[in-house]
Amino acid sequence: MKYGAIVVCGGGCYGGYYVRQLARARAAGALSFDRVLVVDRDPTCRVARLIDAISRRDVDAINTHGWRLHRTADDSGAGYEPAYEPAYEPAYDGLPIDFVADAWTAFFSAWFAQAIENPTCAATDAVVPSPLMPNLLADWVTERIGVHRAESTVQRVQLTVTPDTPWSRAGTDGSHYASFATWMCPINCIEPPRCPETRGARDWTMPAAVFAAVAGASARGSPYDVVALFRTTHRAYGVGMFDVLDAVAADDAIRGAQSVELRTLVASVSHCHGAMAELVTCPVSSLL
Repeated sequence: MKYGAIVVCGGGCYGGYYVRQLARARAAGALSFDRVLVVDRDPTCRVARLIDAISRRDVDAINTHGWRLHRTADDSGAGYEPAYEPAYEPAYDGLPIDFVADAWTAFFSAWFAQAIENPTCAATDAVVPSPLMPNLLADWVTERIGVHRAESTVQRVQLTVTPDTPWSRAGTDGSHYASFATWMCPINCIEPPRCPETRGARDWTMPAAVFAAVAGASARGSPYDVVALFRTTHRAYGVGMFDVLDAVAADDAIRGAQSVELRTLVASVSHCHGAMAELVTCPVSSLL
């Protein structure tokens, strides 16, 4: 697999894990890329220090700021706690990586806008989302609706129909979160055909559940005009990504929608998990 730019969200423990895995995948020839961008608002975060060490070829600093995740038994031997241990990675050598000190919202607003202006150049770009990041894609879609419908208001509302999953929860930001897992999944799970937790076949996938919910909304007489789907899939060495062209497609759908009052579903999903938001857009004149 050949990528242009890969953006990693976050310079903490998750971002550091993804950087290490991307470096290992590149060294093993599992994928290639022109560059990696790590985005975090903290300019002194651990990955920022690692990237500085890589740029200076400072082996001691790379050893200090690089790390690996391992598990150690607690004093009682009853369980395990995650711990972080520095570990030099030869795969870091020569890694084409840069750090961007910025808030995710501001970064994606500008970066996706460039992709929309020149989708050909962004055709092989991808994003590695953080498992703990807010529903930034719903915020970005809200912004893009404002770009194309400047005289309208956008409101986040409760989902008309929720996906049929064993776990779901409404978020405080108006988003809806759903999962096929009722257990804690490890960060490096690649969502394989056979689930590591159940030991049985993974006969589910969140995109199908989302489109079933979309069909249900239509059956209820509340069809969606736009479905903005951002699908994260495993690419290599435990790293999941979605393609930047997903954002370009979402913007194209918003721009081309003909409805006066626009109903949009934003879904950021993997096979097992998803974050969704429903947006209702109305012309300001209709509210007067």
